Amino acid sequence: MRRAMGRAAWWAAVLGLACAAWGAQKAGAVKPAAPAVRELNGLDNVKRLLDTAGQRLLVFEMYADWCMPCRVLSPMIERIAAEQGAKASFYKVNIDRNPDVAGGFGTQGIPFVVFVRDKVGLEALTGVHPADTYVRLINRLSAEQSPALDADAPNGELREGVRVIGLTTDMAPGDLYVYRGETVRIIVEKPAIHYSINIPAYNTSAQAAPGKDLEVTFKAEEVGVFPIYCNGDCPAGDGSTYGQVIVMQYKGTKSSSFTELTAVEAAELIAREKPLVLDVRTPKEYYEGHLADATLIPVQQLDGRLAEIAAHKDKPVLVYCRSGNRSTVAAQILARNGFTRIYNLRPGVKGWRDAGRPLVTK
Repeated sequence: MRRAMGRAAWWAAVLGLACAAWGAQKAGAVKPAAPAVRELNGLDNVKRLLDTAGQRLLVFEMYADWCMPCRVLSPMIERIAAEQGAKASFYKVNIDRNPDVAGGFGTQGIPFVVFVRDKVGLEALTGVHPADTYVRLINRLSAEQSPALDADAPNGELREGVRVIGLTTDMAPGDLYVYRGETVRIIVEKPAIHYSINIPAYNTSAQAAPGKDLEVTFKAEEVGVFPIYCNGDCPAGDGSTYGQVIVMQYKGTKSSSFTELTAVEAAELIAREKPLVLDVRTPKEYYEGHLADATLIPVQQLDGRLAEIAAHKDKPVLVYCRSGNRSTVAAQILARNGFTRIYNLRPGVKGWRDAGRPLVTK
């Protein structure tokens, strides 16, 4: 569960957490901490850390040795700290040894992770969430000070053109971010309790079975927010909201441009710049009708065949599919692999044909 943490009185009780290394630094001259999680003890250190941290983002993990979910989360936070140490400093506090610190942070359940900057609590998460949730918060809260950072990264990873989001029964999925056009597969690893999840917007559901992963797959065709419900022996109660799928519009990356084109605009691009025209549909679809001089690489094969089009990394690439969905996934793969000028035929072949544009059959 995420909670906003903006109460001034709340911070009056805490005012800083610091280890000796932080206490030796001057206010406003804080160096990025090493990418590791540091153990903190004592309210006396609280004031020193917050007094010296300035605009540095601080991440605090409240835990206890007896807490099983904490044992799941702690290694995850360690990995995140190793990767995100340039953006934030990470600390952990044992609530049994430091009940006053835990109380000052308003800890009501553990694990409890608090995000702080300039003596202000910005966000907090209770329970175990997917790693992407913590990374996204770090990116977003860092981006508020450094706008060049990407703050809207999706959950999971692309595997053969499918966004795969892995969860465990200890994780509360919360908000799961994906891009419009993606085929999404949510996998809950071998649930030990009997329940099912249902996503009405996608007319999909799955029932947990002993010893097997619980899995749902759907196509995120429209931008929006779509709830996931839990039925049966759910931790939050039968019929409760399990999380939600947030479908975003892909916008490219800092190092690559991504532009969506109408059929008319795509035709003008082809005439003006002679881009690589990349068809990411199936061979059957391709031979039923494709754009002239198009190169066929199905989206499921694109990651493994990028060498075939590597000469176009710094040249325009026009990518298309049937309706503009798979091509959005292909654009992500291209951007991730260094292609810098990517154009998407937003209405796909269907829109190209509806606009009276010719197709080649062979």
